Amino acid sequence: MKRGMTMTYILIAEAAACVLFCFLRTSFSGVFTSLAAFPFEQTGYGLRQLSLSGAFGNAAAIVLYLLLSLLPCLVWLILKKRGSLLAIDHLLLVLGLLLLAVNYYMVNPGLIVSAVPGTGKWLLGCTFYSALSGYLVIRVLAVCRRAGPEKLESVLQGLLGFLSMVFVYLIFGQHLGSLLKALQDIRSAGSVPFAEEFTQGAGGAGIPCLFLGLGYLVKILPYVFDLGIVFLAGRLLSALKADRWGKASAELSDRLAGFCTWALGVTAGADVVFNVLQVLFGASLDQMDIVIHVPVISILFVLAVLLSARYIHEAQKLKQEHDLII
Repeated sequence: MKRGMTMTYILIAEAAACVLFCFLRTSFSGVFTSLAAFPFEQTGYGLRQLSLSGAFGNAAAIVLYLLLSLLPCLVWLILKKRGSLLAIDHLLLVLGLLLLAVNYYMVNPGLIVSAVPGTGKWLLGCTFYSALSGYLVIRVLAVCRRAGPEKLESVLQGLLGFLSMVFVYLIFGQHLGSLLKALQDIRSAGSVPFAEEFTQGAGGAGIPCLFLGLGYLVKILPYVFDLGIVFLAGRLLSALKADRWGKASAELSDRLAGFCTWALGVTAGADVVFNVLQVLFGASLDQMDIVIHVPVISILFVLAVLLSARYIHEAQKLKQEHDLII
């Protein structure tokens, strides 16, 4: 229970941070260009300002730059001291060198060369995060290979928590940022104040803005359901750990399977309704987003959880029949 509340607070804090970043991005585009560049872009900006403040500030900026960039190497030293260093952990030294380069270019953005203007910081952030995620995935697999059931359950709980953080980022970070940018483009293209856009009728920007909001809700709906599925899956995992063949785990398994089926149906229905509304109000829309929106990753995740819930239910049913025979 305590662990669940802690994770809830973490997700709320993440959602608030993502929302704040999205609004700051609309006002300070030069410092908050992309979530993928966070926090390297802001760190680089702060170090650059500190360096330009004078000789002492420049020295302090260099020290902070080295300390922040070599954090992966510090993790490597801690793991080695604890005796839990794995072969894959040597990649932490490579990540330290990569972070040195990323932070250097963030401090000196004028040196960034990109074929597509404005994507240099985004590309640097994505490069580091992809390398970090690759290391973490390989390390988790290495730990799971030699782990017992209890350790695997703890790893699975951690992965569920990580998935929750990913879904929160997609809802309040990526898609909300796209929505705010689209609304800002409409406001900058029109001549009416933003507060009056929803009172201008079909000739104004009210209906396009409304449909942008509806499109946002349709896009995030699968991830909202995924959050609910992760929550139920975490409860099921805890119930299985307490009593694998108990009544509580059987009920949670049925509940999870039913929720997964319901989530898939509602997601598909929301897409159809949104497309029909766009056709009905097509004359008032500057652009339409009538596509066959198939959230493949979300659907695969839901089906995987649904299949697991079915397996658990069947195993419990067989166990009950076996006990009756005995």
